[in-house]
Amino acid sequence: MTIIGRSEHALSRNVLDEYFKRSSLQFVWAPKYKLSSQNFLNYMAKLDEDTIRRIELDVSRTLIKKGLKPTRLIFDTTNFYTHIEHGETLPQKGSSKDKRYDKNLIGVGLIASDHNIPFQSITYPANKHDALLFSELIDDICERLQDINIATENITIIFDRGMNSSDNIKRVIGNMHIVGSLPASMCRDLFRIPVSEFGETWKNASSHIIKAHFVSGNWYECELVGIIRYNDATKRKNLVEWYRNKQKIYTKIDDIRSKLGRTGRGRKLTAKGLVNRVVDAIPKQYRGLFDYSVVEVDGKLQLNFELNENREHDYLAAMGKTVIITDMKNLTGQQIAETYDARNQIETDIKWLKNSLLIPLKPAYVRKDLKIRAHVFLCVMGMLLYNYLLYLIGNEGLSMERLAYHLDQMRLGLVYTGDEKVKSGMGAEFVIEDMSRDAAEVFSKLNLDKYIPA
Repeated sequence: MTIIGRSEHALSRNVLDEYFKRSSLQFVWAPKYKLSSQNFLNYMAKLDEDTIRRIELDVSRTLIKKGLKPTRLIFDTTNFYTHIEHGETLPQKGSSKDKRYDKNLIGVGLIASDHNIPFQSITYPANKHDALLFSELIDDICERLQDINIATENITIIFDRGMNSSDNIKRVIGNMHIVGSLPASMCRDLFRIPVSEFGETWKNASSHIIKAHFVSGNWYECELVGIIRYNDATKRKNLVEWYRNKQKIYTKIDDIRSKLGRTGRGRKLTAKGLVNRVVDAIPKQYRGLFDYSVVEVDGKLQLNFELNENREHDYLAAMGKTVIITDMKNLTGQQIAETYDARNQIETDIKWLKNSLLIPLKPAYVRKDLKIRAHVFLCVMGMLLYNYLLYLIGNEGLSMERLAYHLDQMRLGLVYTGDEKVKSGMGAEFVIEDMSRDAAEVFSKLNLDKYIPA
């Protein structure tokens, strides 16, 4: 009920009983206990880490029987802010994805398998670095795969560059295949390779021309291969953003300079205060492109500020390019790129977990660590059910949001016919109200007619 309520309208535990009595669930399910808020809390307390693990393994075994055998795993993390002021170990200050640095955060890690079916969820203190979290998970991921009789050497794990470390990559390659990417700081020489030398070309799902150049090297103390992927559409977009932001930066710096010579009442600006203003004027991703210093001449502050042309040249050369690495030497450039891009879907699902209407993680309505983990787990199970339904429907153009909309349009009615011979024997029967053609197609593919009460 908690999963359904969270997926339906982000309902709190206090109104689930009322929701149940208004829904068609009352005709197909008879709860053993009262659907009170306290009972929900009592059952959430039973969802400790070991119980969650066993449920996730049972779900994985069931999905394998239904033909969903994992061949790859995608790992990503996020966090969400809470209003918990005095929690236990999970709520911590950190780098908020929602820019709410004033709030305590809960970290959430998600591992998804093929068709973006959640394989494992992790709830952790948000001040823990991604690379450290990943290091702690590697052995557990391997154990889970072994528990469901999946050979780890047949699995490819895909992750963001934030998980990179020599220890992590060496340990993963000892068990599984990897596809990841290098940070820009390790790719300056590779980015200088002209696009004219890129040999492989194809169109991606957005019909953008993609080019690739094969590379190899020793990265993170491992001999790996990979590609430099180039997307001209991405470069054009980044160029427009850079020139627009560069002009804004110069405008802000000119405004700061214009105020340096002012005299009068008020606190005098210090050199440190001036530097802070300059830093605030430059978006984080561009700060390394500028050189600036503050000097004092005849008791007055002067600001030296200029664009470093060499760094700008390197920055422009890197636009539209990503270095993707793997230990698999038999893949084409397109296969490497498309495997890495599977991350996009899990990032989309994480957005749904933070959406205010569809399976939202917040608000949590709980404070204790055990119940926070249970809450996150239940939300992820809701996402699993949506993705499994998408898999059954088989329409690649159907989004989770659109599926939820179609399901919401399906309404069950009890119609009085006056005919004593109908199934119920009461002169009334259950019928499905008229729906759109798209909703009817979903209804048909999911065989939902078998759930109409007799």
